[in-house]
Amino acid sequence: MPAPGAALVMLIPRDELAPGGAATIRTQVVEAILNQAANELRIPKERLVARDIDPDTDLDYGSSQWRELTSATVGAYETMSTGTMADQRYVALYGVKDSSPVRCVSLLRLDIGGAYRAIWNLQNLDDDGIGFSPSAVVIPPNAPFTISRYVIVGNVAAEILLKGVVIEPRGKTVSP
Repeated sequence: MPAPGAALVMLIPRDELAPGGAATIRTQVVEAILNQAANELRIPKERLVARDIDPDTDLDYGSSQWRELTSATVGAYETMSTGTMADQRYVALYGVKDSSPVRCVSLLRLDIGGAYRAIWNLQNLDDDGIGFSPSAVVIPPNAPFTISRYVIVGNVAAEILLKGVVIEPRGKTVSP
């Protein structure tokens, strides 16, 4: 199941974080990616904006909702999202919320730039289905990406929201 070279990551269930832990993780990810984008794009941080991910606009999900049916094939990965990141746009993924009526996916595989960066294990999440990665996975500008899920129950609704942040120049999607 795990791909060669990818780290199998046990997500930290939200209930196991200290109070304010989720906000701390988000703040640290935003700051790190904001600094990375400012340095690499040579744009002052004040001219960059941080926003939540839109599944369709940012990840070519095909819908602005995170809900779709799993395939009939059980025991295999299927693609949730694939594409090439837009120019001057960084996406950092740091967590997940599985609101599926039936837990139908056990793993998420993140392929960035043709290499598996992480495999997130969803099996240890608490009843609320929310978990955070110990380290963010960054999709840099112009990088090809594929996000896949390992199906354990077929033909059911999967509602797997990726928690993350987008950093891009002001005016690209969000105006001043």
